[in-house]
Amino acid sequence: MRRNILVISFLLACIMIAGMNYFVNDEEEVNDYYLKTVVYKDSSGTLIPVSLNFYNNMDIEEEVLNRVDMMKSNEFQEEGLYPLLSHNLQVNHVDLDHSILTIDFNDELYANHNALDIIEALTYTLCDYKEVNELKLQINGKEIHSIPNSNIVVSSLTNQIGLNNFQKTTNHLHHTYPVMIYNIKTIKNHDYYVPTTTRINEKQSLKQQIQTIISYIDPNIICQDAKMNNGNLKVTLNSNALLDDGTIDKEVLELMNLSLSSINHVNKVSFIVDNEVIVSESVSLIRFNYIKI
Repeated sequence: MRRNILVISFLLACIMIAGMNYFVNDEEEVNDYYLKTVVYKDSSGTLIPVSLNFYNNMDIEEEVLNRVDMMKSNEFQEEGLYPLLSHNLQVNHVDLDHSILTIDFNDELYANHNALDIIEALTYTLCDYKEVNELKLQINGKEIHSIPNSNIVVSSLTNQIGLNNFQKTTNHLHHTYPVMIYNIKTIKNHDYYVPTTTRINEKQSLKQQIQTIISYIDPNIICQDAKMNNGNLKVTLNSNALLDDGTIDKEVLELMNLSLSSINHVNKVSFIVDNEVIVSESVSLIRFNYIKI
């Protein structure tokens, strides 16, 4: 089966190379595909999440092998996307039991010098299954609790770590929660929505939390008020959020919506400017970072 999985991954890579230059903003078209996210890095080391078409739903264990293999691929280097995982990194075994996904690697996991990047990518991609609450790592059948040359505790991993998290320690994870703040990065003439993880203090007021997030997107926009009711977040902004024609820039709106949607318990975001309610569409990173085959 392992040989078949590698063949599938190779074919996926070959097909995607041919269609790499085409991006889709048609949400209906995207919904016709079975898309899963993998993570690459650019020349500066920024982690870039990309959505690829895996064509059909398969067992989680088999799909994990495919996703890991794709993150080892160097076929996209001409597009400015470089493999995150070493070519020599191998998966010995994958097991899902009681919502805990356990992956057993060879000892190449120890050899990688970007421990935080690997942990972030694995949790970001493999904890996106509703059946998975926790990720555990093993090396040659033995569970590990840390990675050499790193203070990252890996005995129990969740997607609370985030992506492009420049915190080098997990000491404060229990006092904060991660928010993915999105901005656009252009790589080889293509735009990607890329998150940077910022840890938000839960003791701050909701208004303060919102202002911190928005300031990373557009420092001129001020949050005047913020309320949340049953997962619906309503944010009142000052008039700096408006363009000369009285509308909000669509790109800024999408970035704010994506970012604010990563706040704990937020299901829907709406904005109020000059007493006018602007309900933003539900947006997904897959819609922007999908590479069309």
